[in-house]
Amino acid sequence: MHRFRRSLFLLCAFGLAARCGPPQRTSGSGPLGAIEEWTRGPVCWLLLPEELKEARRLRSSREAVVFIDAFWRRRDPEPEEPGNPFLQAFEERVAAADRLYTENGERGSLTDRGRALILLGPPPLLNIGQQAVPVWEPGSSGARPVVATRRMKVESWRYQLSELPPRLAQRLTAAGESGGVALDFAVEPDRTYLLEGHKLLDQAARAAVPE
Repeated sequence: MHRFRRSLFLLCAFGLAARCGPPQRTSGSGPLGAIEEWTRGPVCWLLLPEELKEARRLRSSREAVVFIDAFWRRRDPEPEEPGNPFLQAFEERVAAADRLYTENGERGSLTDRGRALILLGPPPLLNIGQQAVPVWEPGSSGARPVVATRRMKVESWRYQLSELPPRLAQRLTAAGESGGVALDFAVEPDRTYLLEGHKLLDQAARAAVPE
């Protein structure tokens, strides 16, 4: 019963969250409309493709609550114990990302750096420097667009394998990674976006669920 009420609370609370991607009209109101909002809030960084498909097939508020309860239980390192450390860490990281990384009115937890913080935790080492970055140049009127390079401010987040979530570290080790990994973000005056590290973050979302 405690888990059921907790899931219902989360469904309502996260249903009010901003979405991943541009605003779109939801298919309804109430719990079913709320879960559509929920899947496009900060939890979108954790949702696996098969889970998103399942969420879109839900047809009742009861199904929605059961789905959310199973979603968090699947990621709970000790599902038979009270509480859920994974969910607690998620909520804390969402709150931290919202404080640190808000850009142009967008919630920090929905930005690329917010995604990284939610999935990997804070970087043990952060470097800021300059780097040649490929950019798309539209060209002058009538000219063909080209891909050029220009030097930009780059923020690098670096992790040793021992500093990553254990299941992710195991996946990377099995793939032949033996040193550290890094995420590189291009820093512009009005936004920051991920240059390198998309596959790492995809792996982190997958590693959160035991095989």
